[in-house]
Amino acid sequence: MALGDYLDKAKNLFLGKNDDDYEYDDYDYEDEEDYEAEPTPVAPVAPVSGASEFHPRKVGGQSTMTQRPTAMKVVVIEPKVFEDSENITHQLRDMRPVLINFENTDPHEAARIVDFVSGATFALDGKLEKVGKDIFMCVPVNISIDYSDNDSNKAEQNEYAWDNK
Repeated sequence: MALGDYLDKAKNLFLGKNDDDYEYDDYDYEDEEDYEAEPTPVAPVAPVSGASEFHPRKVGGQSTMTQRPTAMKVVVIEPKVFEDSENITHQLRDMRPVLINFENTDPHEAARIVDFVSGATFALDGKLEKVGKDIFMCVPVNISIDYSDNDSNKAEQNEYAWDNK
């Protein structure tokens, strides 16, 4: 094949064929039969946890779509040892909010757990917030915490903060 043929093929690939190329088409189109493709079966998809469902609702004789939030579970964990932090991060990775209760946890272990969980929360784009004495709320990226605390000195009151030693 000559270099010119390669260039013509490349030109046709990018620019398309000339109309002259279609004049001498010898293909006999009369022999073709109508072809109907069989529909491909589609497997049902399981709903995503935390997703919202839409339900039709009639308003003034017209049908409209309204959004109904699905039930969301908050997982409550009372860690005793540092190894319990793995369960917290797994729950967060699975997009579940976690309430962490440190009331019965050794303060040194609680500080290690908060440090580990805050790193995992940051890596997963979540949020960790102290909501009470010895209680933290850890939420995934799709949930926000709306918590108003009258005390502006949260960091000073946090006995697990590293700078309070």
